[in-house]
Amino acid sequence: MSKTLIQRFVKSKSFIRTTSVMIIACSILLGIEASFTQEILLFSILDIAFTSYFIFEIVLRIFAEDKPWKFFKLFSFKKQISSKTGNKHTQIVFHEHGFWNCFDFLITAFSVFSLVVHIFEHPEFLVVGRLFRVLRILRLLEISNELKDVERKIISIIPTVFSFALLLGILLYIYAIIGIYLFSHHKYENADFSSLGASFLSLFQVMTLEGWVDMMYQASEHYEHSWWIKGYFISFVILTVIVSFNVFVAVLTSQVQEKINAKQVLEEKQLFKEMNGILKEMRSKMLKEIEELRAEIQKMREELNKSQS
Repeated sequence: MSKTLIQRFVKSKSFIRTTSVMIIACSILLGIEASFTQEILLFSILDIAFTSYFIFEIVLRIFAEDKPWKFFKLFSFKKQISSKTGNKHTQIVFHEHGFWNCFDFLITAFSVFSLVVHIFEHPEFLVVGRLFRVLRILRLLEISNELKDVERKIISIIPTVFSFALLLGILLYIYAIIGIYLFSHHKYENADFSSLGASFLSLFQVMTLEGWVDMMYQASEHYEHSWWIKGYFISFVILTVIVSFNVFVAVLTSQVQEKINAKQVLEEKQLFKEMNGILKEMRSKMLKEIEELRAEIQKMREELNKSQS
């Protein structure tokens, strides 16, 4: 089979749909298989069948590439010239296609390894292999364009998520240290401020709003229900739960909206460019036809003049 035929077959809708059905069926099988405590022969046969298909699929996709090593390409370097300074700089371009290819290859390779080792030597490797095969469900993100858009939006807001997590970590750290000194390393029934780690866990429970009022009153009982103690918990809830999370949601919403607007502007520019090209082509054709008509009219006039003379 030639490489052109392989490329057509891999890009065909029937092959893509078959692979999607196999991924969904394999995922359902793993869910059903998890409900049984004993090993069943039918499940083992189906595991081998699914693994065989995914081996066939990954091999075809590798050979469909012009150069097989490009199948695993994650990054490339692109030289660009700055529009402001005119200086050249190198930009690292991440290839999403290469990432999913590596992901598929590793899952398939580990599935084969665990299956072979399970058959010949270590039965416990089959369980580990099944756990890794569950990750194949993530490949459904490649199939739907809508899921791809959601995936890209999630990836684009990861820096914001990390920044928010850092902010929460700083607040937790500050309040944990304050709590240790404020409660003098005491340990209560629902709250523990005896150490830094225990304070972190107690404040994390407060941040989830799970029984934080009982925790506040229990801790304040030992200090004659001091408003300083209550203010400690109330201020923590306001800063972390009310203010921070609302700001976080607002920032994420604005970022997603900005990306949607930027995409729409890009699509409008592309549409305008295409329409402009079509209009230019139509104009050139019309001008050409007008010139041809002028030439024909001029020729007819000349013939008419000759016939009259």
